[in-house]
Amino acid sequence: MDVETAAAIERLSDGIAGLEQSSRREMAELRGEVTELRGDLSELRGEVTELRGELREGLAENRRHAGVLFESLRDDIRVLAEGFATVSTKLDSLQR
Repeated sequence: MDVETAAAIERLSDGIAGLEQSSRREMAELRGEVTELRGDLSELRGEVTELRGELREGLAENRRHAGVLFESLRDDIRVLAEGFATVSTKLDSLQR
């Protein structure tokens, strides 16, 4: 093998070693970023779970409130119906 070929092979070898080191550094950085993203995702899942719980609590509270309002409305309608029945009875007795 001549000197030029040996030098070219040496340069290629050095270049490959440099690429290998660069690739390893980049892979380590990517692993770190993936780990960080997994942590962020875990936090987001926790926040979503918390928001779902708050939403369920709010919906349950709204249902209870609506139930109270409907019950009050039923009572008001019942009072009106009784008053109407009383007035109707009095009108019937006056017409006789």
